Amino acid sequence: MIDIEKIKKTVEQKIEGSDKFIVDINISVDSKISIILDSDSGKINIDDCAEISRTVENVLNRDDEDFELEVASAGLSSPLKMLRQYQKNINRDIDIVFTDGRKLTAKLIGTANNGINIEYEEKVIVENKKRKQIITKNETVTFDRIKSVKVAVSFK
Repeated sequence: MIDIEKIKKTVEQKIEGSDKFIVDINISVDSKISIILDSDSGKINIDDCAEISRTVENVLNRDDEDFELEVASAGLSSPLKMLRQYQKNINRDIDIVFTDGRKLTAKLIGTANNGINIEYEEKVIVENKKRKQIITKNETVTFDRIKSVKVAVSFK
């Protein structure tokens, strides 16, 4: 059986001292190993993935267990999973899907151990005004209220 802790330790040793970090390691029932990496600078290239792949293959024995290995970087369409990913995306727009199904695009302005701080604009009715006014709101959203968060793609 493939040991996920052995893989994690191997990858951590290989990336130690760099700005790279593990986002996720998953092993499927049919022995497909998937390793997702990210970096604080946002720069994970194919050479980085190939190097990690070779390192992991060297510590696993194909004679004992057949496996498929995939090493990739966390892409733009990947949801944020770790606090470190949120921290590297401060001051960027994010798309949030809440556990109640509500969706919101907001600016990530900070993080906390239990959630994120966001800023967004909302149209509200203001007393003595005929039309709704746009106001800026700041809110702290705890992780237990969040289903998923992705960096918003902007072509500005």
